[in-house]
Amino acid sequence: MPITRVLCLTGTIVGAALLSACSGESPVAPASVASQGVGTGGTPDLPATQGGPEYQDVSTQGGGGVYAVDGASLIRQPNGLQARMSIPTPQPGTYNYPAGKVPGHPEVFTLWIFVFNYPDLCTAPCDMNDLGVDKPAQGGAYNGGGHAVGGERLTIAGRIRVGEAPFDHPVITMATLQSPETAEVHLAIAPHGALDPSTLPDEFRLPTGTPAFWWAAIFK
Repeated sequence: MPITRVLCLTGTIVGAALLSACSGESPVAPASVASQGVGTGGTPDLPATQGGPEYQDVSTQGGGGVYAVDGASLIRQPNGLQARMSIPTPQPGTYNYPAGKVPGHPEVFTLWIFVFNYPDLCTAPCDMNDLGVDKPAQGGAYNGGGHAVGGERLTIAGRIRVGEAPFDHPVITMATLQSPETAEVHLAIAPHGALDPSTLPDEFRLPTGTPAFWWAAIFK
């Protein structure tokens, strides 16, 4: 039986407010490939880019420090983005869990990709007020994929194309990716706690918690 839940995303990432978004069950399939453990399927690689990847440190939960140096990478291409986060696996019981989530083996994590196509038109900084097709900055959110992991390292990689359908939000009509080479991009890993097979595949598709519970990086 399908699971219907409401999960809210609010707060700030690495000192920048990101969004406030409540999501129900989403029909949008993740577009990513996880490197180890059980993960979601992926889309074909985008054409090779001329430039190399950009790197950013990944923050600790809530943005109070650095969790993984250069743990996030982003490749910008004329027709899309390739995003990757690789961090030491947060060990069960050693970090903060969103409400209703508990430690276990393995645990589920999801990757979220937020794009602000025209960051010069953002509020300061790019945040929840800039998400949607009706906003000048044309902000949108994408589910980059999900991963159940029990190993030493958590790696999730996602690819999105220009015009690809974003996360199906019940209130905000998210903007699609339009300007991958100049957009501001926020990446975040959200923890879902112990894997519950009865919640699959929705567990890999839905957000959980707030940015205070996420490991995140921002590319400007």
